[in-house]
Amino acid sequence: MNPPARMPWALLGALWVAEMTSSFESAMILAALKVLVVQFGDAAKVGWLVTAFLIVGAAMSALVGRLGDIYGRQRVLLVVLAIGMAGSLLSAASSSYGLVLAGRVMQGATTAILPLVIGLVRENLPPERVPAGIGLMISGASIGTAAGLILGGAIVDLASWHGIFVASAAFCLISLLLVRSLVPPSRRAALSQPVDWWSGILFAPGVTLVLLYLAGGKAWGWGSPAALALIVSGTALCVLWWRRALSSANPLIDVRTLTHRPIAVVCAASALVAMGTLQITVFFSLLLQAPVWTGLGLGLSATVAGLVKLPSNLTSVFAGPLSGWLTGRGGGRTAMVAGGLVTTLGWILVLFDTSSVGIIVAQLIVISFGTTMLFAVAPTIIAAEVPTERTSEVTGMLGVIRGLFMGVGSQIVTTILALDSVTRGAERYPSPQAYQWALIAIIALTAGATAIALALPKRTALASAAHN
Repeated sequence: MNPPARMPWALLGALWVAEMTSSFESAMILAALKVLVVQFGDAAKVGWLVTAFLIVGAAMSALVGRLGDIYGRQRVLLVVLAIGMAGSLLSAASSSYGLVLAGRVMQGATTAILPLVIGLVRENLPPERVPAGIGLMISGASIGTAAGLILGGAIVDLASWHGIFVASAAFCLISLLLVRSLVPPSRRAALSQPVDWWSGILFAPGVTLVLLYLAGGKAWGWGSPAALALIVSGTALCVLWWRRALSSANPLIDVRTLTHRPIAVVCAASALVAMGTLQITVFFSLLLQAPVWTGLGLGLSATVAGLVKLPSNLTSVFAGPLSGWLTGRGGGRTAMVAGGLVTTLGWILVLFDTSSVGIIVAQLIVISFGTTMLFAVAPTIIAAEVPTERTSEVTGMLGVIRGLFMGVGSQIVTTILALDSVTRGAERYPSPQAYQWALIAIIALTAGATAIALALPKRTALASAAHN
């Protein structure tokens, strides 16, 4: 047995900070929502500052990941950070809603950082260290989210909402300098055939239109002409992209990779996780803020309800490395099943008791810990199964799948919660029975993801490398 190679901590630190930047930009806006509603006078418009970021990120992840595979991940990562910094500065410098929204759209590019850093981990670490390295990257997302909520809230309270965008720009600049100085430049891919660009270009607008339908269909009316135009045109573009990618000798995004059994299993499990346990924010935000008279709510303010999840963000830092360790020792199936069981247990606990903030904090810690394990193991399995030159592309596709099915799951959960309600005057809230039905659906979806994970091979190539 060869002695394990040392971890390149400086490189991992730079990539970890870069991944924190993405999750910080995603979470910081939540701390400023109340102030932004006052600023722009429309809660729906402010909601699009969150939604636009997520849609751009989901649509761009696979495309940016593939560009990194081709032109060098370090180079593309620097470009993404520069775009995020420019978007942050645009939002910081303006009080016009249109310009702030444009800045948020540009910041959405930073969602593609994770596929790039995972590719860089695989590119620069020996195989036996890759699972632990990827797990560490996932933990950066938990810290970035916590930093976004805490630091964002402090900036809004002590200064103004413009300050959160200044902080975001500073984060991007620090990450850019660290990546530039500590991460070796990546080699460009040696392509044997010209890239079919149309097999990727059709993908981004198609996914964007579908996500727009999922995000705005309820407000516009699912069957309204505008909403139907979005879903029909988006689906048509996705079908055209799929057919083009299948027929191309060298597609920009290769859908054939997704049919490989381990990757197909990971994608299917991730879709169920996105529909189920990733509805954690939707479910608990409603539960915690519902009035006590509803029979189940705790009557918390939006700010306090957001802080209730903070301990789970902090404890989840340890879940990513643990998932990587389990993957290295026992394979991806072991880590994914373990994460699924922990997550399912957490939701089952919610089914029996939500009587106090302390109990819910403990339940959130269990759920978030298991979910982070699932997040960490999925890209690790992909890194073991795809060619090195397609790592960031396929990892980015995983992000797209999560984005799409999170939208589907959100509609499922909110529809279930609307099936039965309690009222007092003009106020209407989901009843305890509706929460129970939603919980059962989430538990079933999460347990289904765990069961699907059993179809994975017992050991992956990365696990074998670590074992040897």
